[in-house]
Amino acid sequence: MPEQKIHVIGNDDITILFSLLGIESTVISESNEFLPNFNKLIKNPSIGMIIIGFDLPESIIDYLIEYKLNNRKPFIFHLPDIFNPNVEEEEIFLKEISESFGKIIT
Repeated sequence: MPEQKIHVIGNDDITILFSLLGIESTVISESNEFLPNFNKLIKNPSIGMIIIGFDLPESIIDYLIEYKLNNRKPFIFHLPDIFNPNVEEEEIFLKEISESFGKIIT
């Protein structure tokens, strides 16, 4: 089994921050750049975790949730916008996954 790495995909600020910690990253500036880069990353067996630091449209969030429901690896974490005062209310990814778990269990 290859060594598992963390990879960050997001805007300049987030990727620079994680790069300073020695974590590989991919900079994207528009949401249409996300899926081609994400699909390339999930094919890499050495990537064990993908951190997303970019606001994504709901259609891509739905795609990510569907992907996670059907795949165990890599682990995907969508960073909320920590500068948003309503961050807890707008964390779509976490809310959607929680609702999906509820549907699976019942």
